[in-house]
Amino acid sequence: NTSKNKHSLTQLFSAEEIAVRVRELAAQIDRDYDGREILMIAVLKGSFLFIADLVRAVKSPTIIDFVRLASYGSATQSSGIIEVRKDLEMSIKDKDVLVVEDIVDSGQTLESLRSILLNRQPASLRICTLIDKQAHRVTNVPVDYIGFSMARAVPSATATVWTLTKDIVTCPTSASSRTSESTIRRN
Repeated sequence: NTSKNKHSLTQLFSAEEIAVRVRELAAQIDRDYDGREILMIAVLKGSFLFIADLVRAVKSPTIIDFVRLASYGSATQSSGIIEVRKDLEMSIKDKDVLVVEDIVDSGQTLESLRSILLNRQPASLRICTLIDKQAHRVTNVPVDYIGFSMARAVPSATATVWTLTKDIVTCPTSASSRTSESTIRRN
């Protein structure tokens, strides 16, 4: 039955809302960093489109590095135990660091990353996310810049599908899908 493979999409944010919010975040970041160089760290793979849009909007001098993490746990939630699959290529010691994440869910993986980075002695460490799923938070990881806050829970049988040049939508997924992962598509 092909109807089982069709997904009903619900628009969360339009492309214009996203673009406006990214510009607002960039302006806030510029005010806070006051012309200082920012070392932005993209958490791969999910944040690469968001950081691309954000870095174009930020006027402060910016360097970008990337980290890729694997979280161990069930298919739908993080245990908070992470493995660094791709580490940073540059030192963050004495640098102003901004971690850029696409979605903060439980906060466990981000809290672990934050701890790792703080041990490397940056001058400052802040966190920016496009979507903050506060209803799912199990840690008090500080998020300094939030694009969109989702105070209510998104049904567990959904995955976020990003079409950043269009909209952010959610769609139901099959029970066998990893609901914690995002599908990213650039149109």
